[in-house]
Amino acid sequence: MFWNSQIIQKWLPADVSQRKELFDDCKLLNSTCESLADRLEALSNQLRSKPGSKFNPLIHENDLQLTDIEDVTVTLESIAKTYANLMLELSEASSGARTLHKEKLKMWKTVLRKAESKLIYFVQEIIGEITHLFIYYGEFLLTRTLRVSLSYNALLDVDKKHDASNDNSICKNTCPYLIFPVRKVSATRLLRIVAHKRAELCCHKLIDCLLDAYKTCENSDDDDGSDNSSLEIYATLTKHLNVPETTRARRDAPPAGDVADGFASLEELIFYEEKNLLDLLDVAVKTAPALLGEDGVVSTGEPRVRPEALDKLLEFYEQVLWSEVGNFLEHTVLWWSSSPLAARPPHSSQHLREWLVRFIPTADVSPVVLSALASLADALGVHVTSTSWDQRFRLALVAAGTTGNRETGGLFAEVLQDLVMLCNQCESTPEWIVGAPLDELPLVEQIPVLHRLDHSVHTARLWAINECKKIVNGWNVSGFFAVIHEDTVNCVDQLNGLRLADHSAEIEKKGISVHVEVCALMRAKLVSEVKANFDKLKEAHKECVDGLASVCRTICLANLQMIFPRNAVWKKTEALANETPSPFVDEYLNQIIVPVLKSTEDYAITNMILTLLCESWLDHIYVNRIKFSRSGACQLLCDFGYVSTWLTQYEIKESMRKKLLKNEALKRCEGVGRLLLRRPGEKIKMTDKNKNVQAKRVEDSSDEDGKGELMPAEMYVPNQEQWLELRAIKKKTSFPMPICCGEP
Repeated sequence: MFWNSQIIQKWLPADVSQRKELFDDCKLLNSTCESLADRLEALSNQLRSKPGSKFNPLIHENDLQLTDIEDVTVTLESIAKTYANLMLELSEASSGARTLHKEKLKMWKTVLRKAESKLIYFVQEIIGEITHLFIYYGEFLLTRTLRVSLSYNALLDVDKKHDASNDNSICKNTCPYLIFPVRKVSATRLLRIVAHKRAELCCHKLIDCLLDAYKTCENSDDDDGSDNSSLEIYATLTKHLNVPETTRARRDAPPAGDVADGFASLEELIFYEEKNLLDLLDVAVKTAPALLGEDGVVSTGEPRVRPEALDKLLEFYEQVLWSEVGNFLEHTVLWWSSSPLAARPPHSSQHLREWLVRFIPTADVSPVVLSALASLADALGVHVTSTSWDQRFRLALVAAGTTGNRETGGLFAEVLQDLVMLCNQCESTPEWIVGAPLDELPLVEQIPVLHRLDHSVHTARLWAINECKKIVNGWNVSGFFAVIHEDTVNCVDQLNGLRLADHSAEIEKKGISVHVEVCALMRAKLVSEVKANFDKLKEAHKECVDGLASVCRTICLANLQMIFPRNAVWKKTEALANETPSPFVDEYLNQIIVPVLKSTEDYAITNMILTLLCESWLDHIYVNRIKFSRSGACQLLCDFGYVSTWLTQYEIKESMRKKLLKNEALKRCEGVGRLLLRRPGEKIKMTDKNKNVQAKRVEDSSDEDGKGELMPAEMYVPNQEQWLELRAIKKKTSFPMPICCGEP
């Protein structure tokens, strides 16, 4: 039945004699709505296309025609009244009408609702475009804007009264914006529109105020010129941002100097925006008190806004305005100017950020303005984090591609220094130096810093380990010690300055918002990873030294394989023992231990190298099963003893010399030489325990090595029987001599 009625009503003439006057009025209203919608569309496009409208709406060739606004206002008010009357008549007429007439009445209601829906969307756009222009055109335009807003609300009230909310879409799903639910215009909505339109202009004015503050800082700062240079950099970049001054037609225009001074201070800028708000409310309370609500206007006496409502509206306007200004500040300073900071080196942005961090606690202005500046400082911090790290880390990676590049370690230290500084800045606020609560910390800005710090520490550690491996393979110990004693130490020193507070107790209390809690948990995870990599970086020194020891043993054995005398040399029998060390000993020492002594004063590493030098010497002898005659054993003992003599004569610190001379590997070598000189079955005599002990203590009371002096060198040699097998056996004769005549 429903579909049949719809089909039939299409063919039913629109002009029904019983309702001819009503349908004529509907036709006229529909035509008027269509005509006004077209005019509003053209006006909206004109306002959007006006050049310079953000900063100077009073351009002569594009000046707003106030007569058009007046005509639109009157027409819209007429449409609102006619629409309300016709919808009421259509509803009353359909209650007692027959089926076909009822469908026709329903059709006209649908037509009018669609025309009205189209119209209110254009009216909504016009309100958004002209509301803030009262600042330049005065009370006349503001009054018309408020009247248009009342008519707009009246149209929505009619739809609500006649339950037209489900039928007010003028199309299906092809234009989601047009089927988006509309809301009434209120004082807060008008203030939001004004705040959004004024935000970019206030952003540029705020930059002018910051430049004035820079100049004040320049004149008062005589101690350090580094900050002045950074302020000059930014002042140069933002001079062109000053909005050109124009003559502004205001009904109560202040003296030219008040506006043209470019807002000499932040207080004047804030006062100017508050005055705009009060001007709007003064006119609204007289022209359209309904927009302020029943509780917003004093009911008795002269119409005025209640003090409580005025305070709330002022706070609302400031919050919306300066939060938008904070968003514009970031884009304007970094990207939108002709010479943006984003196009300059990162330190320019860092200088500005540091100045803002120092300026915010001392600025005596509204907290909402300080929040905008804090937002800019945070945005600059994020920008500096990404750009500075990209630049420095890229340089470090490129330098790391060349083995032995002495600049690489310094570049990694600079990367870590920069990240530590940025991370520490996120641990404090203008109100808190330490112990700031989680909801006041810039966690969102700190998380990418910690990500990069974690990756940088890990990369620096891997570079140090791999670089040491590559360098030490060629026995370039000077480069090796430069890495472990300078580069890694510098990196560790930079990380020692990292301040990361523990907020686990605050997180467990569950008294924070979900966003803050998620950021805090992410921060805690990254902090644990940074600390773990930091600990690994500290342990990288040991790993590098272990690699040095492994390579040192290999190089020692390789050198001995090339320079150690042939086996026959040690089997020779000579009447007199040679007290001159073999030539290869000097060469061996010069190849192995001299570069180490020249490159480091670390006793532990030097003593380790000396131990490896001696043990490799002994291993070479034992593995190659070199046999020694008595004279050969005397020569070997002389060679071993020359190492101590050489250490005594080499120019090193006396404290290190004393420690090196007490190395047990030297005594082990001496013990091997003495074992090779002993006759089979000869017992080792222990030195008298009381011999020279007291003299020893007097000579060096702090020396704990007195007990070692009491033990003969042979006792430092393990597996003595194996070394005794290396004594050269004399050839047997056909007539062996008796034991009493000599050795068998």
